[in-house]
Amino acid sequence: MRELALYIDIEGFSFKFENGGKKSFINLTNDLYSLGRSLLSYLSIIQFGGDGFLIKEIIIYRNEISRFIDLSAALLQIITIRGGAGRVQISHGYMSDISGLYSDEILKEIHVNNQNILGGCNHNVMLINPIIGTSIIKSYKLKGPKGPLLLVDKDLKEMLEDECIYYETIPYDKSEVLSINWLKLRNKNIEHFLKQLKLNSDNIEEVFRIYINNNELTSEWEENAWKLIG
Repeated sequence: MRELALYIDIEGFSFKFENGGKKSFINLTNDLYSLGRSLLSYLSIIQFGGDGFLIKEIIIYRNEISRFIDLSAALLQIITIRGGAGRVQISHGYMSDISGLYSDEILKEIHVNNQNILGGCNHNVMLINPIIGTSIIKSYKLKGPKGPLLLVDKDLKEMLEDECIYYETIPYDKSEVLSINWLKLRNKNIEHFLKQLKLNSDNIEEVFRIYINNNELTSEWEENAWKLIG
């Protein structure tokens, strides 16, 4: 059974770190924590790649792509409402806990601290994340056009069609990727996520326009951003 996973990160994080990137990342971290505690108990949220997070189901695997689409759209809308821009890539694969492969010394240190921190005399020597697998790699490396997009692996096309989710097929790098307009997507699930954070999307398109007009963007990024507004 393929396990769905999404990777979300902040667009322009390194380029505009001190001019909005850092703030967007902190906001996303706080919002994911708040949603994780209240609404997303069925998901595992794991930080990867600095400003990125991998999100996948745990315990009960329903593998309903609509749930991943709704969450992705809600998170991208939340980032936008707070003045930033994000990107989501959805793919599938497997995850595994490789902690049993560490040396006895590392396992002992983790057990003593009861967390994945390997301590030194005056500082942390290493932070350990024992979760790895193809769902991380495929989501993170999913190829597609530049921009604040919600991209879906073409392998999941049948799942989108089965759940009647509207998507656009985009030719890219001698292949294709699927894209969903998260900016215009509205439903009860998305509204529920936003309401939990005391946000609404009433003026989201205007906020998005302001971001495009006020930031130095590549032509491809800007073109794909305007397409979302239509």
